[in-house]
Amino acid sequence: MATTQLLLKDPKAKGVTRIICVLTDGRQTRIKIQSDYSVKPIQWGKKKSVSSTHPNSAEMNAQLLEFKNKILNIYLCAKAEGLIANAEYIREQLRPKKEVVNANVQFWQVWKEYLESKKHNFKERSFVKFQALENHLKGFETYTKIPLHLNLMNADIFGRLQDYFYKIPNKEKGLNTQTTAKYIELFKMFLNWAVKQKYTDNTGFQEFKAIQQPDTLKIVLTKEDMEKIKTAPLAGKNYLANVRDLLIMSTLTGLRYSDYTRIKAEHIKQYEDGFKTLRIRQEKTNEFVEIPLTEEAEVLINKLISGETHPVSNQRMNAYVKDLCKLAGVDELFEVHKFQGKMKVTKRVPKHELITTHTGRRTFATNLMLRGVPETTVMKYTGHKDYKSFMKYVNIPKKAEMNIIKMALMGSYNRGVDA
Repeated sequence: MATTQLLLKDPKAKGVTRIICVLTDGRQTRIKIQSDYSVKPIQWGKKKSVSSTHPNSAEMNAQLLEFKNKILNIYLCAKAEGLIANAEYIREQLRPKKEVVNANVQFWQVWKEYLESKKHNFKERSFVKFQALENHLKGFETYTKIPLHLNLMNADIFGRLQDYFYKIPNKEKGLNTQTTAKYIELFKMFLNWAVKQKYTDNTGFQEFKAIQQPDTLKIVLTKEDMEKIKTAPLAGKNYLANVRDLLIMSTLTGLRYSDYTRIKAEHIKQYEDGFKTLRIRQEKTNEFVEIPLTEEAEVLINKLISGETHPVSNQRMNAYVKDLCKLAGVDELFEVHKFQGKMKVTKRVPKHELITTHTGRRTFATNLMLRGVPETTVMKYTGHKDYKSFMKYVNIPKKAEMNIIKMALMGSYNRGVDA
């Protein structure tokens, strides 16, 4: 049971000492909050109040009683809402509302300035992410009734924010672990900038480590899958035939959707010996990549350049490749795990439901590795700088992996196995 009592900060002080309120709740919780009043120890009575020897004892005791009751009420309300009411939280709730509003206004002014300062550096999709984060942060303020302040961003606030992301009130489901961790990282990016710009010297938020999602299933298309896709009957389904060309093109070039959908004639380069490549500046990294073209890739790219094959929106592409692969019979069952904080949901789904625009690029990288191309060389074409993140990206199918081991045990493996 939570209780409060008024005490002297230093009962043995020679001069005046501050009156404090101590809140206890069992053995685990003991919170001290300073009042605005100070007295000499001799002016403090046995009933934990200012004695009548002080000229303003009646007024001070009335104010101190109100102070003590407010602290208890703030704590109990926070506890009922599932919030962690530490000393910092209680002090914030005790502050005059005008100060709270001003500090909150400053937070959003700095936020706006941050986005303005990055408008020439951020790509459009980055601004979309920050806009979504802004909406979530405002929702967090409304739900928890805790205004965001630069000086109060600490591990406790981040913990509550993470929990909020997982459930997001009034929605069917909250955000998954991976998306939540990304939003936490974006928010930290902003706060680190605010520290660097000297809007605050608070770095307490840096202690918080977001829960990271365990490695998830990364689907690639096997040789058998590709054969099914290439031979699938698509009469009367021109939109699927169009998407098939785009998907196959991505498995042969390793380009991202944002790059292969904007290929033009000027991106094709031909050397004196007739050797052809595709050279394009990648939108995500802003760096050039030059990819040697197979005959099949060249045919598909020429269809795209001529307009016979045409780009579709990313959203439609993701939907259509699933329809295409379902029709082609790419239906091997996979066990899929979805994480929300520490909660895991497991279900079995057919492979075609897991295919996206990114599957072609992942298939490209995986097949190059299986055919003996060194990892460092493959990374040059995928744009990965970090080996650890690259190895999370590729996925050697279990059957192909076991075949490699079997051949190695038999002494016949020479790095040339297809997925």
